[in-house]
Amino acid sequence: MNISDIQALLLNIDELIFSHRGKHLDDLELVILEGVLDHQKYGEIAKKNHHSEKYVKDVAAKLWKTISTALREKVSKNNIKSSLQRYYYSNSNSNTNVVNSVQIYKDNICLTPSENDLRESTKLETVSELLKEGLSIEQIAKVLKLPVELIKKQSES
Repeated sequence: MNISDIQALLLNIDELIFSHRGKHLDDLELVILEGVLDHQKYGEIAKKNHHSEKYVKDVAAKLWKTISTALREKVSKNNIKSSLQRYYYSNSNSNTNVVNSVQIYKDNICLTPSENDLRESTKLETVSELLKEGLSIEQIAKVLKLPVELIKKQSES
């Protein structure tokens, strides 16, 4: 998956989790999901984000339990993509299901333009203004409810 696919999928997972527990994914949960979707090991994720591997594994275990409850099936780092495909596919009467910016086919996940893309684009346009006002990247990510990595990428362009 490319970074755009991963970011779109993260937004959908975040919305799913928010609808389930009333709380968005935190920064570490997002980093864990992004790393797992990018085929990284917990040790790599931990080192890259200045945490112990044990701590990352503990947070990931809780995250998989939360996602499992929301999806009503056992989810792990090894089956996250297929679990999400099954979930979104089973909630559709056709061969595809569009959930925000991710169009999920029976065998594949790909992006399609949507209203969510437009909202995210609008949010990203405000990043430079918020940086000028003195907000940190982490504060901007929290306020806009976007992944920190996406804000970092936007601030570099």
